Amino acid sequence: MSRLNEIIDNNQQLDDLLYIIRHYGVNAQFVAEALLKQFQERKGELEEGSAEHAFSQDLIEDLTQFVARF
Repeated sequence: MSRLNEIIDNNQQLDDLLYIIRHYGVNAQFVAEALLKQFQERKGELEEGSAEHAFSQDLIEDLTQFVARF
């Protein structure tokens, strides 16, 4: 049950963060580029072949494509 609570809490916190970002007019390109940079830096710390590494790689590819749209 604690894992479910963590998931719910994390989603609520992300929603709160999104409200702040929108309030100050931060655009999607800035947020996507900042996330991409952080995930690319963290990718080097993850063990090759791990599930988290695969997840991060997929997320990096999706963010790269999203940023390219700008």
